Amino acid sequence: MKRYFLLLLSCFLLSCTSVKAPCTPYELTAKPPDYFVILDYGHGGFDCGAVGLDTGVKESDLNLLVGERVARALEDRGCFVLRTRTGTDALAGTKRDDMALRGAILCSEGADCTVSIHMNKFSDRSVKGPMCYFQAGSEGGKALAGCVIDALCAAIGQDPRFANPGNNFVTRIPSVPSVLIECGFLSNPEDERNLQDPDYQQTLADGIAEGVLHYLEQP
Repeated sequence: MKRYFLLLLSCFLLSCTSVKAPCTPYELTAKPPDYFVILDYGHGGFDCGAVGLDTGVKESDLNLLVGERVARALEDRGCFVLRTRTGTDALAGTKRDDMALRGAILCSEGADCTVSIHMNKFSDRSVKGPMCYFQAGSEGGKALAGCVIDALCAAIGQDPRFANPGNNFVTRIPSVPSVLIECGFLSNPEDERNLQDPDYQQTLADGIAEGVLHYLEQP
């Protein structure tokens, strides 16, 4: 019940800021959610992130599309999901302010884990497929990342990959296990095409949600 109260309080506080509240609090009569997951959709607004080499598709738009599918998949499984953004705009007018607000949401009290959705890009156009990063030194982050990358690779029929340690803002700031997921490479023609396919987006989302829930449901 304490966590349930914290969820409601978090949403109320966010609604009192200049940032549009990224969630709708559960009704007081609703069943408390099983888990609390924070989803971050990377970039947005003036910061579009990577751009597809063949089609010019923006990473920020794809992050939102895939992320919302992940959110719905988790919500359908009884999770409470807090999003860092729900539209195409950034959270603020500068990168520094945007990241400050994003970090504040990622540090919301009571969360079980955080997941940041991104798209990748590399100079070698043959490189493709998803990757998953955790904060170096975080055993919880490593376990979460391992579950996610295993489920993602299985979902798209790719050979298994290892999760990668890193030092990213979105995995470093939260105190709970956190991962940054690169869903594919916008520099690879096949990935760029697939990442714009709604069916493929849903496959990715289902894989991510499955991996997150597999981690959360472990004893």
